[in-house]
Amino acid sequence: MYFGTRSSIVIGFTLLACLGPRLDLSEAQQVKIEGVFPRQLPRGQATLINVAVPSRDAIQAAEISPSAGVKVSGIKLGQNFQGALTWSELTIDVATDAAPGNRTLVLLLPMGRTAPVTIVIPSHVPNISELRILSAQSSQPTLELQFAAVDASADLGNSPYVWFMIACGDEPFPGVVRGKVTARDKGNGVVRASVPNPPNPAGGGTPANGKCDLQVRVTDSGGIESNTLKTTVDFK
Repeated sequence: MYFGTRSSIVIGFTLLACLGPRLDLSEAQQVKIEGVFPRQLPRGQATLINVAVPSRDAIQAAEISPSAGVKVSGIKLGQNFQGALTWSELTIDVATDAAPGNRTLVLLLPMGRTAPVTIVIPSHVPNISELRILSAQSSQPTLELQFAAVDASADLGNSPYVWFMIACGDEPFPGVVRGKVTARDKGNGVVRASVPNPPNPAGGGTPANGKCDLQVRVTDSGGIESNTLKTTVDFK
């Protein structure tokens, strides 16, 4: 009797030892979303969200929870970044009556589901428009741009963060700089920023073709992100 009980205990620990590493390995292999921007989804409009995952496979589906008032209407496979990450674009429609607050985003890839990341439907957002390229010279270290900004909460600040991503061929180049606000009136102004010129694959200068796709957005002092503006930059 004693021998049988002892054998059962030994077998039980043996099974746990075998199953434990498998469970840990499964958790360790869960894919993480390495980059998401913007993370805010304004109500009453469609928002283009950029996501980066360590996989070359196309995203099969995107799930947002709670899903009430939110719909993923488009998924576009983007460019590979530094050989390890692939940027893709999600188009997400949010109803005007969607409840503000945190939501979770999960992507479905051929290798499995990603770990969830938090996105938010804010009660208010800055709105930017009228993106203009003031100077884009391949011989200079930066390109100069400006855009109009309206923030109903009037908390844009004097030097907001300006987030950007430049894609020249197959190499997207994301980053952030500080902008400078010239106020028109309360909650309304013009933001100017100097964005680094993208490096070429060899590590310096601007690609020879001179044409790059640019995305820009801004965050207010509370960390709420604006909509995203897109244009093509023609470096001279």
